Amino acid sequence: MRIKSWNLHAAAVLVVLVAVLSGCTLASAGHAAPAAKTQASVAVAVSEKTAPIPPKTGQESAREIQAAAVAAGKPAAVLDPKKGSEVKWTTSVHYDLPVIDFVDTQTGFAMKEMGDATLRLLTTADGGAHWQERKVPGEYVRSLDFVNAQTGYVLIEDQCSESGNLQCKQMRLLKTRDGGRTWNTSWQAVSKEDRSRANPVMHRLSFVDENNGAMLVNGSLYITADGGVHFKAASFGVRDFKALSASFPKAGIGYVIGTVGKNEGKLAVLKTANGGRTWSKQLDITGKDSPLSAFQIQFANENAGWLLTNDTGMMNGDVYRTLDGGKHWSYMSTQRTGRPYVDGIHLIDGNTGMVSLHPGAGPIEGGIWLTRDGGRTFTGVGTVTAVNQLQMLSAKEAWAAVDGMNGNDVLIHSRDGGISWQESYPLSDPYGRPTEDITFIDPQNGYGIGTHINGNQVLKTTDGGASWKIIASLKSWIRLEKVSFVNEKLGYIVALQEKAPQHVLLVTNDGGMTWGKASGDGLSKLDLFDIYDIRFFDREHGVLFGLGDGKSVYRTSDGGKTWTQTLLSREPGKDMKVALTSYTDGWLLQQGDTKGRLELIRFQDGITATVSRLKRDWLPAGIYFTDERHGYLLCNDIHANDGYGYHLLTTADGGMTWTDHPFSAKTELDDANRIYFADPLHGWLQSYEGMAETKDGGLSWTVLE
Repeated sequence: MRIKSWNLHAAAVLVVLVAVLSGCTLASAGHAAPAAKTQASVAVAVSEKTAPIPPKTGQESAREIQAAAVAAGKPAAVLDPKKGSEVKWTTSVHYDLPVIDFVDTQTGFAMKEMGDATLRLLTTADGGAHWQERKVPGEYVRSLDFVNAQTGYVLIEDQCSESGNLQCKQMRLLKTRDGGRTWNTSWQAVSKEDRSRANPVMHRLSFVDENNGAMLVNGSLYITADGGVHFKAASFGVRDFKALSASFPKAGIGYVIGTVGKNEGKLAVLKTANGGRTWSKQLDITGKDSPLSAFQIQFANENAGWLLTNDTGMMNGDVYRTLDGGKHWSYMSTQRTGRPYVDGIHLIDGNTGMVSLHPGAGPIEGGIWLTRDGGRTFTGVGTVTAVNQLQMLSAKEAWAAVDGMNGNDVLIHSRDGGISWQESYPLSDPYGRPTEDITFIDPQNGYGIGTHINGNQVLKTTDGGASWKIIASLKSWIRLEKVSFVNEKLGYIVALQEKAPQHVLLVTNDGGMTWGKASGDGLSKLDLFDIYDIRFFDREHGVLFGLGDGKSVYRTSDGGKTWTQTLLSREPGKDMKVALTSYTDGWLLQQGDTKGRLELIRFQDGITATVSRLKRDWLPAGIYFTDERHGYLLCNDIHANDGYGYHLLTTADGGMTWTDHPFSAKTELDDANRIYFADPLHGWLQSYEGMAETKDGGLSWTVLE
């Protein structure tokens, strides 16, 4: 199985006064009530306007109860939430996309390796706008090669077990003549493949037409001239030669690179011009102080080819190029080949090509390298970080299979030589999935920012998050950070730019289609290096929670032209989550003492109250309140030994009592970082798993595919 990598993100923040309540046991935040004022408001830009406080319901509010407790000097409650039902988590089977193959700009194929050890073929006939999916025999795929829209081959393994490292007993070559609808076994043998490498090179098949091709399996090269009816093992005439990679650019003409000798210190390139009957040596390469191998040899045509070696001790390799069919090879450059790991190379002529990289277990980044000078220099292109395979169709058009945000792979497509990429499967452009902030104006209509390959895109959903459409791409900024919409037309975004002031407030009046700077650029006057939440309630009134010289709440009553600061604490930031519930009110969930225990804090008009403390050192993962009474805390028990990792704590009485709904560790919920509710029943959760939706107040969640 391939190793996935991901960057985990943490937050920081707050400590303050004392109050009462009962609550949660991990990390998130909810509503807190005011006490006697302990911090003065610091006027950064004074505004006389004040948004009205929502009317009371006629009952004594939880906020008033908490304020009375603080005034009486009662200590903050130590939370002991009532045990509730276990959260139900519904998701689909995870999958990888290890191999892709396009025969032209419109017709393409990819193998889908399912987490339940089954295989499926993805096919497109319109350049990736739509995909069809069909079952394929086998459990794991080793290579894929189509010669046209109908005829193709796939090398698979089956009879596999995962006791320790994955072991498979059988290797088979399957052939289709009807575009993948049906498959027949052309060749089979006992599998001797080494699957110990996390990201094996998947280029094992090289077919040039319906009759002529080769496959490299179990350390041997097999050649066919009758469409796979018969295969003959190549005899190279070189003692102790072990083939590592092969490329057949034309019928009868092929190249192979492999090790020579038993000490893995030498490489040789061999060529055949008669279908493998005889081979001639073209190039000898000798290693220095460590084992030498090769990642791949690949020819764009019978004359132009590249190869990339791998010095395992130095974790780098040399790029060689030929422009005359291997008569002469030129050393072009030395490139890093380990951490990140090279998955393969692909070129379309003697000058232009790409190398795909995967970080393995991280924390480094992979990506895509592009050369336009024959391999002398390479430049990173795009923003993807974990690439499994790529294919160039022209100097402009390329495809790649990359690790996705939710553990499943994604097919991406570039039309400008790799500078920009669009998702094609499972979501075709202009569709995507938000990876940064989200906001909903009702249970069906919401907005999000950032996608897995472009952090500056704005998305909209009209079906409760089941699907998202990219409606804008704001290219002038480093990153879009926070989003808040007042209604279907009016919305705000905090964007990060490279030059000072770093934070800029953007506004839209047409539902996110176009954006401009908010008048006055009031954020430029604020000393902020991190923003945790922002929320606008109408065109004039908005609230922001930020970290600068301390933890502060900023309020505007003139659409962001000026802001008034309320300093909550100058203490250094700690792990925390913030929820802004009204123009005056908000909640903070943070790790508040040296033991890492959580604090639930409520702030209003400069007054802060620690309404509860949690016994355990859980990490805050999310907090949200839909109104005065309904709140949600998402906490992560990183030391869990009871089979539960995340906990969702819910309150229906303004935080006076809490109910704990644990997530089973079997849900594989990873890196949850945000919860958002449109009303007490409809909510969304963002995590490495993807985006999940609840329609029953958090008792059950379904991952949105």
